[in-house]
Amino acid sequence: MQDASNIASSKNQYIKQQRSSISGHHQTIITMFSQKSGFLLAAGLLTAGARIVTASDEPPIDTPSEAVLQFSEDPYAGQDKLAMIQNGIAHLAAIRYETTSFSSDNNAYTQVYGDFCVYDAQLNKGDDPSLYSTINEMILSSDHCGDYTYTLPLDEVVAAVSSHDADAGQNNPLLSGAIFHVGYAGAGLLSNTLATFEKTLVVSEHPAIHAALFACDDIHAKFSSADCSSLLQQKLFKDVITLATRNSDAKITHAYVKFRPDSTAYLPMVREIFPLVPWTFHYRDHETVLAKATQPKKNYCVYVRRQPSSVLAKKAEEYNLDLDGMTQEDLCALYLSTLLEVATQEHESSGTGKLVLYEQLLEVDFMLNELLPYLGLQAEIDADSATVSAKVEKSLSTKSSNRGGVKKWDANEEFVHISDKVRAASHLFMKNAMDAIGRM
Repeated sequence: MQDASNIASSKNQYIKQQRSSISGHHQTIITMFSQKSGFLLAAGLLTAGARIVTASDEPPIDTPSEAVLQFSEDPYAGQDKLAMIQNGIAHLAAIRYETTSFSSDNNAYTQVYGDFCVYDAQLNKGDDPSLYSTINEMILSSDHCGDYTYTLPLDEVVAAVSSHDADAGQNNPLLSGAIFHVGYAGAGLLSNTLATFEKTLVVSEHPAIHAALFACDDIHAKFSSADCSSLLQQKLFKDVITLATRNSDAKITHAYVKFRPDSTAYLPMVREIFPLVPWTFHYRDHETVLAKATQPKKNYCVYVRRQPSSVLAKKAEEYNLDLDGMTQEDLCALYLSTLLEVATQEHESSGTGKLVLYEQLLEVDFMLNELLPYLGLQAEIDADSATVSAKVEKSLSTKSSNRGGVKKWDANEEFVHISDKVRAASHLFMKNAMDAIGRM
């Protein structure tokens, strides 16, 4: 075991090595973490938004722990990191940005960095997509992502992969559908079904996509800064989508993105950028959704208290509500009501999208005759309707996320306890929104 002085010396040497590497052509930083949770926290995967970089001209350098200093060498240490991304070996895991990255004084976003590591971005293409139903689960399955990550300026990466793909004649799949939801409403059943088709790529709840959507609200919430250009943020979002849906397999022609529930607040922004892309919004009985969203260890909605979307902040202000003083049930019900309202208003004003009630989604015929054709898969259904029907039936009888080992599942037998607090909060804050979406 190394003594304290040796550890300190090793850390100082590590920092010098990392700082010197920044002067290289691609400004690559290799950051090592002792645990997967350390990587996820630093990369922003365990928070509502991306990590905001505080240095003025370079991303932060994290010193490794004693355990990390004794790890074996990165198996990709000798490879060009940008080439690894171009060749589809390393994939985007998270993004980082500064408070001034989207300043209206700039012509392009600046000092935005991507964290990349080696993981299989198509693990959900196996026999059971529910085993790896989100990008985070794929990242967690990677030993490399747990120990190493490569941080590069995002604009350089985008320019490099665009040039590479053009030279190689690589046609990446087109964005063919966007899936929004309130949570616990069956969106995962749809995304898992989509993943079973040979020609599809499904990107589910990618943290970098959410962070790009949330960037301006994140900067405003943390630093009370209104200097965040929507045009620059939109450019970032498009670039992140490009990297997240990039794939060299010529058989894959359709890409689908399933967003996190709180990303629904940014549905109008997504539609402004991709106006022709079909989208769905999945919702469910308001009492059940709120009950599930406030369960212990699943009550992520409470984090909106500190980092609310502009939509939530505006509604709280209109009704003179103090988010800090609200109970968990009231806060989460208010937040969920904004998702219902955004989706309803976008559907009504634009005449686009499908609003999908949970009970509808559980019907095989609805999936086969309405939802999958709407998302561009009619040709696959016509080519082999029996096989597609079997895929749908299997997906609908399997819980959308099976990392815990649960397999077969019957939604009709699911019991959800509705407490008095949940019932009161859902009726106070969500009933009107539910009534409105029900009239669509």
